[in-house]
Amino acid sequence: MSKMLSRARPALRLLAVLGSVALLGYLVWHAGPAALWQNLIRLGWAFTAVIALAGISHLVRTWAWQLTLGAERHKTSFPNLAGLRLGAEAAGQFGILGQTFGDSVRVSHLNRLIQMTCCLASVTLDRGLYLVTGMIVTIGGLVAALPLLSRSHALHFYAGLLIVGSVAFLLFALVAMRKRSPLLSQGASLVGRIPPLKTWIEQRLDLIESLENALFDFHHVTPGLFWCSFTLNLAAHCLAILEVCLVLWLLGTHIGVVGALVIEALTKLVNAVGSLNPGNIGTYETGNMLIVKIFGVTNAAGLALAMTRRLRALFWTAVGCISLVLLTRSRRFEDLGSINKEKPLSPRETSANVPGFLSRGVTFIIFLSDRDARLPLAKVGSLPIPLRNILAAQRADPSEILVIADRKQSLAQELLRTRRLPPSVRWIDVEPGTSFREQVRRAANEVRSQRVVLVGGSATYHPSVIQQASEWSSDNATLALTSGGLPVGLYALSTDELRAIAQHCAARNLDRLLVWVSASNPVVSVKVSDLLWQPVRSEKDRQIAERKLDRWLVKPTDGMYARLNRRISIPISRQLIKFPITANMVSIFTLAVGIVSAAFFALGGYWNMVLGALLCLFASILDGCDGEVARLKLVESDFGCWLETICDYVFYFFLLIGMTVGQWRTAGSKSYLLWGGVLLFGALASFLALGWQRRRLAAGRPEQLLGIWQGHVEKRSSNPLLYAARHLEFIVRRCFFPYALVVFALLGIMNVAFLLSVVGANLVWPVALYSARAFAGVPAATVTPHTVSAEA
Repeated sequence: MSKMLSRARPALRLLAVLGSVALLGYLVWHAGPAALWQNLIRLGWAFTAVIALAGISHLVRTWAWQLTLGAERHKTSFPNLAGLRLGAEAAGQFGILGQTFGDSVRVSHLNRLIQMTCCLASVTLDRGLYLVTGMIVTIGGLVAALPLLSRSHALHFYAGLLIVGSVAFLLFALVAMRKRSPLLSQGASLVGRIPPLKTWIEQRLDLIESLENALFDFHHVTPGLFWCSFTLNLAAHCLAILEVCLVLWLLGTHIGVVGALVIEALTKLVNAVGSLNPGNIGTYETGNMLIVKIFGVTNAAGLALAMTRRLRALFWTAVGCISLVLLTRSRRFEDLGSINKEKPLSPRETSANVPGFLSRGVTFIIFLSDRDARLPLAKVGSLPIPLRNILAAQRADPSEILVIADRKQSLAQELLRTRRLPPSVRWIDVEPGTSFREQVRRAANEVRSQRVVLVGGSATYHPSVIQQASEWSSDNATLALTSGGLPVGLYALSTDELRAIAQHCAARNLDRLLVWVSASNPVVSVKVSDLLWQPVRSEKDRQIAERKLDRWLVKPTDGMYARLNRRISIPISRQLIKFPITANMVSIFTLAVGIVSAAFFALGGYWNMVLGALLCLFASILDGCDGEVARLKLVESDFGCWLETICDYVFYFFLLIGMTVGQWRTAGSKSYLLWGGVLLFGALASFLALGWQRRRLAAGRPEQLLGIWQGHVEKRSSNPLLYAARHLEFIVRRCFFPYALVVFALLGIMNVAFLLSVVGANLVWPVALYSARAFAGVPAATVTPHTVSAEA
């Protein structure tokens, strides 16, 4: 039964989301698209005042949260807290689960500087005080709404019952707080009597009791901070009431402060009911339309109020996402900056440092004391060559990385300035002129793993080459990577073989090591294309390495249009890496350009369509920059891949809405709105189906989904559906679609592009669902990243 429910859960979620979107579409149709559009246009630049007012509310709530930290509040900055709170609110847009995730991010980030109990207590108090003050506002609004409700005794009865229940709850919470009643710990103990939860509760009971005491102490020990935080939370709710007044006034409706209080109070009830609906889509708009009817406001104005507040929330959600990205980046840099500080070791690190114990991992030994390394700090792709090799080795999840250098002080300081040096790096300082054999001996004494990879420090390598060396696990043979019959400076061998080299080797450097090892031990020589590595011993070599690095940015799955885009995006990315700009920032900026493009499409008219198509093409070119920046800086991550995917989906969503509104405004026919609904249904279903497909086929390597899918399809070329999908999938790629839009816009036939989009969007999701079910669990020959195109 549980398996059936787990399988049915994604389908149920899909149906819930599609139902919410359908409800929102019906509301737009019912309120009148033209009237809704005119109300939104009436706001104009005054919408910035709504955004600013919400920003003040966020700052007030951040101040209230800061006070809940008590004596620990000075250990972190106010901007840091503001960013964390915005990030948590951004996650909260996805319902209860998103809000829980956002609060956990707040706790985990603060826990670096503040004790866990204090972090949990502050976040709990922040949510609790906001909830309590919200209930006070709701009670006030319901009392004010009683005379305005219809004469139905049922409505008055339920409203009165809700008021009495809310007041009773507040009084109960107040009494429990004053008497320090251990309701939280006692409740946890009762839950702990349930056998499946007993162990889990017992392990956390001490933490729950500490949290409960911290909550009580905040009220009893620091009453001034408690009531100040309480007042600030109440002020945030008052700003929300003011926002309702402002938006309705801008829309030409004057209802007064009491009316705004009633609307805000009833809206909070709608939000509470709709919290189970991810994003509260549809239910929030329905509630606003029903609430404003009390004051005789039209459906279009009520829907415009809801849409305005939702757009404001989306703006601050985007700001919150950016804040989370920046805070995550700064956290990583702070951790790397404390590389020399003493810190607890992980189990893997501990085992690697126990004398006589050899872990099953691999140790990378990077030689920076080679006499041929004349440019030890030459930069390729804005990173020093040694750091590029260190970061590429770090991606193989090694036990540790040893760096042998005869200029340790200057090299280490230079690499530390980049704030990218991994904490697993250990330096071995040798005197200038130290023999290669002695360097190997020093390294062998430090190794605590069964396998080692030797890396030359004066060459750049494609990450796949270093990954290939790290995966070598033979104890009877040494792996030597060669190019044109010459060694490339990469060897993989056992620790015993390394110690034998330290005792008997007569080679003078890594290049001569191949000859010595071949004479005494079995050697497996693997050929590497000269496109995948480049020795750097002069400025000319460095320039060649830069050109090869550009070729590494081209994906094996790139088609003609993607390669055309890269001729523009790669030079842009080359300039971006000179500044402290992350790949995630580029993704979000690209999304902003796409939304502006959608806005021009929505305005309708020939020149607006052309400008929107050109901006869409520019966004498509920028779409390649985030991945290029990540690969140039060696900061690829699953999070970055998912963020780019989500930004692409949001861009498409806004673009299709813009095309729908633009065609409706240009032609004046409501049939375009109907077709737009079909288009949005197909797009949303395609997004969800592709996300499911990515999870089933490429959960551990999301960036390789296209290659994995192509590998599966090429094995089933006899299937007509898959055969057609394989040869037509380029049409729905983001790199082709904007070129097509430019052509259609210039020819003035955007209506044709719109109808083709309706058909295409509803063909993608069936193919994606079929592929996810047919290919799950079946190994496929993916397009391997080892294959690097020779074209820039």
